[in-house]
Amino acid sequence: MITTLFPWLRAAHILSAAAWFGAAALLTLYLLPTARGLGAAAQPTMHAMTRRGFHRFMAVSSGLAIVSGLWLYWLLTAGFKPAAIHSASGMVYGVGGLAGLLAAMLGGAVIGRSLTRIDALASMPEAGQADEVAALQRRVAVASRAALGLLLVALLAMILGHSV
Repeated sequence: MITTLFPWLRAAHILSAAAWFGAAALLTLYLLPTARGLGAAAQPTMHAMTRRGFHRFMAVSSGLAIVSGLWLYWLLTAGFKPAAIHSASGMVYGVGGLAGLLAAMLGGAVIGRSLTRIDALASMPEAGQADEVAALQRRVAVASRAALGLLLVALLAMILGHSV
């Protein structure tokens, strides 16, 4: 059963990781810098993305990538056997998996929460909030670049894991 399930599990992992990486790259490299440059004029667009469920898309694609990746790692290491974990491919995949987990933590704990707070502040503007919004935007920019870098490490590990 495992041999017939493996290709589907691997396909699910690759597709969900590709969706996660692509969305993170679009957000980090284009959407957030553009929104920051537009200031308050970007708020309707950012709010519309929230209403359309962009945060759920990121959560689902990252969650599927992580769960399928853990399952694949379990299969690769024959149930997390130390000898398999310490093999060259086990270590490459392990580093990639750790990078993916860290990116997901940054995405949920820092980026997602900060964007939610920015959205809440924009819906009820008060004096003095501009400084808080600017600080949150800087936090999101740094965290999203770090998460994208971690996702790049994970992607490279998936590519190189078979050849080491």
